[in-house]
Amino acid sequence: MTPRAARLRRLLAWAAALLALALVFTAYLQPSMAFSIASQLWNCF
Repeated sequence: MTPRAARLRRLLAWAAALLALALVFTAYLQPSMAFSIASQLWNCF
């Protein structure tokens, strides 16, 4: 893998991680949504 491809892959990984964190943060701004997701996850067990 070339250094440029490695750098691009690392950049995309960071972007995906930041996007996931932003989505979680915005989900917790709506408590009813967070409760709904937690309830759905709990019902799996």
